[in-house]
Amino acid sequence: MAKATKPAPKKKLTKSALFAHLAEASGHKKTEVAALYDLLVDAITKELKKSGEFILPGVAKLKLKRVPAVKGGEKKVMPATGQEYVTKSKPAHNKIRLVPVKALKDSLA
Repeated sequence: MAKATKPAPKKKLTKSALFAHLAEASGHKKTEVAALYDLLVDAITKELKKSGEFILPGVAKLKLKRVPAVKGGEKKVMPATGQEYVTKSKPAHNKIRLVPVKALKDSLA
């Protein structure tokens, strides 16, 4: 019996391919599109730091959540094996959640 061949995976859009596509569609230079992209990233970063939320109209909402540190050193037992272990400390960190807007979800359905 012959094995079923998998279809070739579709290539994902890279950053430079995105810049090239936007430059071609808008009639601007690729460097101008890259500079605009950098400005957008800076605006998103500043707004997330300031208010914890950024809305990209028609695309998505980004939310910033501060995850607190978890103290380690606690002894626990693995239920599957019964082996005892000591938990590790985890530092506090930021978590960014992206929620697509309803219009985008509906357009893909």
